[in-house]
Amino acid sequence: MKKGLLIVLSGPSGAGKGTLLAEVKKKGLDFVLSISVTTRQPRNMEVDGVNYFFKTKEQVKNMIANGELLESKQVYGDEYYGTSKQFVETNLNAGNDVVHILPQQFKLDGQDEIKDPIGMCGVRLEVDVHIVTGAVSSAANITKSCSKAGIAVEDIYLEQLASSEAVLTDEEREIGVCLIDGGGGTTDMAVFNRGACYHTAVLQIGGNNFTRDLTSGLSTSEAEAEKIKITEGCVLTDLVGADEVISVPSVGGRPPRTISKSVMAQILQLRAEEICELFLGEIKNKKLMDMLPAGVVMTGGMSNFKGIEELASHVLGLNVRVGHPVGIGGLSDQVNNPIYATAVGLAKLHAKKGHSQNLISSDYSEDGLFKKVGDRMKDWLKEFF
Repeated sequence: MKKGLLIVLSGPSGAGKGTLLAEVKKKGLDFVLSISVTTRQPRNMEVDGVNYFFKTKEQVKNMIANGELLESKQVYGDEYYGTSKQFVETNLNAGNDVVHILPQQFKLDGQDEIKDPIGMCGVRLEVDVHIVTGAVSSAANITKSCSKAGIAVEDIYLEQLASSEAVLTDEEREIGVCLIDGGGGTTDMAVFNRGACYHTAVLQIGGNNFTRDLTSGLSTSEAEAEKIKITEGCVLTDLVGADEVISVPSVGGRPPRTISKSVMAQILQLRAEEICELFLGEIKNKKLMDMLPAGVVMTGGMSNFKGIEELASHVLGLNVRVGHPVGIGGLSDQVNNPIYATAVGLAKLHAKKGHSQNLISSDYSEDGLFKKVGDRMKDWLKEFF
């Protein structure tokens, strides 16, 4: 090996960073440029294989000066980690922090669409990523609420990413699909293509808005409106018969009233159309329509409305299906409902990481969670930058 050349080292099973770094130093190379990809055993988290890319400090400085290398994204070692971290932090809004760094594709010497660069040789390695950020205060409040209930928070995940683990197939992720997850407070979207996440969005409209619409439109309490939404919910008036009626409890001790079911369906349809139109605008604005050959998968409570597939397909102009949790055993019938997509997805992500199954803890401190998130961010930055 000669100074100034790109060296790719592969460690045997169980080889750690220290072993490879010691070997490099013996050869007279400086550890400056490092883009590492590691695979870990699910239980003991031991390093199974590590690839390193090395250049001399002098050569890297010349590349930076010539504009061939972006210092803030690619130059670091253990001593240069702060530079990479600073690149991400300086692009964040005040009060936000990074939640996910999701790799989309690697590029090696101009060759793109590389999913796994392990074992490949070249001079310039780049990676396209999708960075998800969130408000630190929101994460702290959620963590504190869980802690007061005696539940230890292991990690934080974006809701639609968790739901995607439960309802999307590998084929859909590969050819291109849009996931729409309708929850109580928000409706979330994520676009996948070539197995990677390319876009995420959160709409501050959800199931609670449907409930409030019924409360106002039917002149009933929110509790009764919620019951009607769950048991009778329909978002397509064409599916309701002209003679179908529902009983609507009144407020203030007044007797219940009989109302045409089409009135309820019209109220819900207007809100469902609004949500679909907003997401259609998001897809068009981000030029994502051509990335969705597999269409749209809808999950969450909103997908339980009768007629949601037909309405969404008409508004979005794409094939639409309702996503139920798949790939689960045990009492699968109990959770085979779109409302459990996020919970099932979180459980599957947790199982993939090989964490302990016991999530109950007497440690109510949030410090441990943010340290874990910080450590994960450091690992991701080192792995992908």
